[in-house]
Amino acid sequence: MTHGRKRSINCIHSGDFARSNLSLIFIKIIFMKSCFLFFGLVISLAGFSQSKFLPEIKNGTSMAYLANVNGQDIPVGFKVDSMAAEFLRIIWSVEGYGEGTWIMNKKSLQSATGTLGDNPQPGVEVVLPDDKIQLLLSRDQFSMLTKDKKVKHNDIEYNVVPASAGTEFKLADKAVDVVYLESADKSSKIWVLNNAAFPLLVKVIGNVNGPDLTLLTLQ
Repeated sequence: MTHGRKRSINCIHSGDFARSNLSLIFIKIIFMKSCFLFFGLVISLAGFSQSKFLPEIKNGTSMAYLANVNGQDIPVGFKVDSMAAEFLRIIWSVEGYGEGTWIMNKKSLQSATGTLGDNPQPGVEVVLPDDKIQLLLSRDQFSMLTKDKKVKHNDIEYNVVPASAGTEFKLADKAVDVVYLESADKSSKIWVLNNAAFPLLVKVIGNVNGPDLTLLTLQ
């Protein structure tokens, strides 16, 4: 009887030991899977941020956009005709309509807070008022969104929203380095090139002072 009880006790202990080992193995497997998932996520995010490129904009750079006017998509071309620290001259063109010119001086490039609301007229060279700027943000605006994570444009306050796969902007299937902005009610959205020297508006949805815009090519 004594030997039988000892064998029973030993069997019970052996079973407990086996179950304990199985539990430890199970915990290790879960831990290893969690580590793989974590490092996979880190690598994925790193790849997402490192794969973006910043196109160069200089004298002679041409840009093709789609402008949505009353629900109709209209191709619009822009060319940087002359660019300096205190002066910017952009030529715009619409097939079948004509072309014109915008000139932005030092004050406009530095501290403008909005855009012209009037339709551009062909054959006209327009010198923008000091508080207006076309196709990009002013230096003060870009500095504000970089520092304060918000900026006012056309009397609307926009907040910087962290980059994600859903808000990325692509040219020729390449993710572009942009800053994504949203108004408080999310009705207006802006994608601006992450370039302090030339913070180009590459996409605008819900534009309150002109057509919605989407950059198609830049060369």
